Amino acid sequence: MSNIKDSFQHLVTQLQALYETREATNIAAIVFEDEFKVRNFKRLDVMSSEQLDRLATIEKRLLEKEPMQYVLGMADFYGLRFKVNSDVLIPRPETEELVLLVLEATESRKGEELKVIDIGTGSGCIPISIKKNRPAWDLTGLDVSPGAIAVAKGNAELNDCQVDFKLLDILDESQWPKATYDIIISNPPYIPPSEKNLMPAQVIEFEPDLALFTPEEDPFLFYHKILDFTTRQLRPGGFLFFECNEYNAQTLLEEVLGNGQYEASIQKDLSGKDRMLKISKK
Repeated sequence: MSNIKDSFQHLVTQLQALYETREATNIAAIVFEDEFKVRNFKRLDVMSSEQLDRLATIEKRLLEKEPMQYVLGMADFYGLRFKVNSDVLIPRPETEELVLLVLEATESRKGEELKVIDIGTGSGCIPISIKKNRPAWDLTGLDVSPGAIAVAKGNAELNDCQVDFKLLDILDESQWPKATYDIIISNPPYIPPSEKNLMPAQVIEFEPDLALFTPEEDPFLFYHKILDFTTRQLRPGGFLFFECNEYNAQTLLEEVLGNGQYEASIQKDLSGKDRMLKISKK
């Protein structure tokens, strides 16, 4: 049998094969806090055999470089907790900035009963976070993955908010909802396979290709379809918000402006990268 102090230190030591001491300690702390509800890592309480078995499984998966969020089944996003698994992307800080942009750009309309849709919703982190901050709004999330929709519905229940999640392929126009919207949001797949070498190995190995990659020959495939959808179904004066690839954000902006129906601007993330487009319909 092993106590909390020794087990914690053992995990830190094992993780140092992959991480610097500070990061290894931080990861171990999250594991013990989330999985075992322990915040004092010097306690001498003996861990049960079940706890030690669970810790051994976690350690093995972490040493195989599986993302911690998948190992623990949870991720933090915009002050909320979300269930995650390999059916959905791990929510990113950059996407928190997209949520913040939506909320700030529409502050004057927060009390209105706006109709809002998130296309490619994944874990549901975007519409759920917005709904928690804009309870008067009617939120819908779409995704082509049944697994993602199941995760998103579970997250709406976990965070006690009402979002309508629907299984739908935005590339198939026959499936498009008939409603019109005040706000459309999307963080679609935007990485051509040729950029795989620029990505961390653990992302490529563990996160869903379906949510990451576009066809090599058409990296704007999803943006074009969503713009077609927006042209038909975004109300005049409404907003479209995109998260985008820093390497072709300027090209995407030029395409949007070339449509003639929109005003648009690039928004940088906290790292100074061209990460989002804010688009308004004239």
